[in-house]
Formats: sequence, structure tokens, C-alpha cells
Amino acid sequence: MTDDRAGRLIKAVRVHLGLRQVDLAEAADVDQKVVTLLERGELRRVSVERFRRVCAALKIEPVLELRWRGGLADRLVDRGHARIVEAVIAELRRLGWECLPEYTFNVYGERGSVDILAWHPVHRALLLVEIKTRITDMQAMLGSLSKKLRLVPAEIARERRWERVALGHVVVLLDTRANRSAVAGHRATFEAAFPSHTAQVRAWLRAPQSNLAGLWFLALRREPPTGRAVR
Repeated sequence: MTDDRAGRLIKAVRVHLGLRQVDLAEAADVDQKVVTLLERGELRRVSVERFRRVCAALKIEPVLELRWRGGLADRLVDRGHARIVEAVIAELRRLGWECLPEYTFNVYGERGSVDILAWHPVHRALLLVEIKTRITDMQAMLGSLSKKLRLVPAEIARERRWERVALGHVVVLLDTRANRSAVAGHRATFEAAFPSHTAQVRAWLRAPQSNLAGLWFLALRREPPTGRAVR
């Protein structure tokens, strides 16, 4: 969507809702000039924060799309996620787990996928692993994981007859300063949702004899750049 079209949409929604510019400015806690600039399509003159506030006041969902060299941008973004998935699967298999990457489910119309679904046949343990290169929306992450824990164990038991004795769910986070800061900033929430930490998670993976909810910080070696060096 172009800046001009975005501005016209903001104005159209405002008018449809019967709001004046001053009403919208008050609801979004911005100056009326900000609304005027946005409706003129002059988005470059408004901060992202104020733009999002105006959109939120109108119940408009702003979607940011960045493009670079066709589909190469997506491959670059997904590369970190894929590397973590590969590293976790390699570790799980070394410890005797059977792994199903990108396990998809559809239970009575509720759909979703689990990054890694794993089964330990010796201990009869089921494991759901979610991979995150960064934390963007903690509440959405927790809500999504809650749905998967509610649906997937019963579904996989019917599908593969995996009658579990132990159930684990682990969020694997790329070990970065930003992610550690995000976890520290919501310490109480993470402690409640994921009481086990990296060392405890790794110990459990070797002998999964009880239920576990954990957070695993995983460090990866930096990949060498594949493009031409910037000078």
C-alpha cells in the first residue's frame, strides 16, 4: 500500500466512524497536525509510534512489509530460524528422540503447527518445541502455545498411538542480548510459564521422566557473510 492510499484509508475510516480530526487526535493521544499529515499521505513526516496510535484508535491493523531482492529477504530472515531448528533436532536425535519438524494439526477447525514435535520411545515422553529468533509478542506466543498444548497431545495420541507418561513444552530462544533483556523485563510472567531454564531443560531431555515447561537459550555460531563485503 502506498503512503497516499494509506492516508486515504485513514480518512475514510475516520469519516465512516463519524469522527472529526480533533476527535481522532484526542483518541490517539496525538496532535491534530499528525492526523492531517497522515490523511494527506505524508507518512514520512510522522513517527512510527504516532502512526500506530492513530491506526489503533481507528481499529486499523498496520502491516509493515519490507522487500529486498525478490524473495531473498524471506530466506535471509528464515535462515536463523532454520538453523535453530536443525541444531535442536540434531541434539534431540542424539539423545534418542524421534522428531517431526513442522507438525501441522487441524482439530475441529482449530489449525496450527508446532516447530518440532518429538517423542522419546524409551521414556514415553512427548515434547513440543517452539523456536523463536526473537520475542515480538509475548502474549501471542503464550496464547498460541496454550492452544497447542490443549490440542496436540490428544491429537498425536490418536494419530500415532503415542501414549505418553511425560509431557514437555519448551521455547527455544536464540541467545541474544535483546532476547535476554525481553525475558528479564517480564521475569514474573516467564517464571510462571516456563519455570525450568536452559540447564534444567537439557537435563530433562536426557531423562524425561516428569512434566516440564522450560525456556532454552541456544547460542549459534555466527555465519560468514555470503555476499560481497561492504567497504
